[in-house]
Amino acid sequence: MSKRKGPWIIRDSPSPLSQFSAAIVEPEFALNVGYLARIMANFGLKQLYVISKEKNPLDEKQALRFSSHGYQFIERIRYLERLDQLRERFDILVGTTAIRGKRKSNITRKTYSLEQSIPIVRRALERSQVGPKRRALTDSHEAICVVFGRDTTGLTNEELRKCDYNITISSGMKYNTLNVSHAAAILFFAFQSYFKLISHSNNQTVTEREPTRKEKERVVTLFEELAEVSDFQDYKKSKLHETITRLLDRSSPSLRELYLLMGLASKARTKIKILST
Repeated sequence: MSKRKGPWIIRDSPSPLSQFSAAIVEPEFALNVGYLARIMANFGLKQLYVISKEKNPLDEKQALRFSSHGYQFIERIRYLERLDQLRERFDILVGTTAIRGKRKSNITRKTYSLEQSIPIVRRALERSQVGPKRRALTDSHEAICVVFGRDTTGLTNEELRKCDYNITISSGMKYNTLNVSHAAAILFFAFQSYFKLISHSNNQTVTEREPTRKEKERVVTLFEELAEVSDFQDYKKSKLHETITRLLDRSSPSLRELYLLMGLASKARTKIKILST
């Protein structure tokens, strides 16, 4: 550990992003990891993860040179071999990509814009922390992580499917790819600004518990079972799970609306089974 003295993050008040962590997949350039750590310190994030199958994927000395007051993020990096391990640690994963799908059938890369994503992710974060079954945040389980891809090729389709939400920051130009640290700065600033605005203006009391992830997953499972008994085309079944999941996340249904969907799918499935016998 470093022998440097003094606080490494100076805040006027607790950061709105104190429950956020960041991860980068198979980083190729140590300086980008250093700059990412510096940005994380600017906005008061929690932890930095590096996803890599290699045992020593990062030149930490070089990363430290570019981290400035974010040096402790480099010194406390947590290395994981697979993105699945990150999935197990966090309630919410937010993927980032500069490449949006050109075809309507490419559901995976039908990403949110930054403006669309911020209120949606905030509501998801609130849902994960309310209700009688709230899971306490511990060292082994955390709230939300923003996942950045490789310096040159970004995140694969399979990696994006493992994220709950995927964001594209549009520059409005033909060349839309941002450096990892630049994208992080824009994204963290936007989230911080929105969270601060909402915290000052929203004093309403929540009267109804928001649906949990497990309840949403139950809806998806029921519709998959409904598709199975109704002879839904096999080539469409692979996209059904992802489509319904993204629809539910995008619309943020109430608990009452979710149970209505569950009831419909369950009754339809049962009715078809009876008629088929």
